[in-house]
Amino acid sequence: MTASAAAVVWVGLGPVLATAVPEPVPLRLEALPPQAPAPLVTPSRPVPTVTLVPMPSPSPPPAATLTSPAPARTSPSAAARPAPSPPSPVMTVDGWQVFTESDGSRSYLRSFPTAGGTAVIRMAHERVHLVSATPRGDYQVATSQPDPERVVVQFHRASDQIVVDAIWWEGRPYSEVSTVG
Repeated sequence: MTASAAAVVWVGLGPVLATAVPEPVPLRLEALPPQAPAPLVTPSRPVPTVTLVPMPSPSPPPAATLTSPAPARTSPSAAARPAPSPPSPVMTVDGWQVFTESDGSRSYLRSFPTAGGTAVIRMAHERVHLVSATPRGDYQVATSQPDPERVVVQFHRASDQIVVDAIWWEGRPYSEVSTVG
């Protein structure tokens, strides 16, 4: 995977993943012995505590003194919390990655790599959102959103133009890529 492909994936999936993550919980770090300052704001729920423990030296112990490792220490609150469920497998429909939102609705994400550049478009709740539009080489980019259900991305230069047109149509995402010139 090239760095640009990784960046496109990160930019495209970042907003989707951000909607799936609950409100961040502030952490308070404590060194041994505990000397943490009071939090600057009062959180709306209990604040987990993280304790920093010195690490042993990286050299292995002599063979004659090998012992089984001590069990990992966990705080009672961490042990009581259930493990997060793994993300559901990604389904693809007509080239669109389909995700299930926290409210049960579906959202759609697609990257459109063209000779003029790459457009990443997301559709959710019957709305179309431009995630990114990155021109390639000597192309320039122009974007428009004539209405909430449609996004048009144009990669253009003097000799030609590539148009990515995405629309929410008849209850599903529809897209068309065309070259003019």
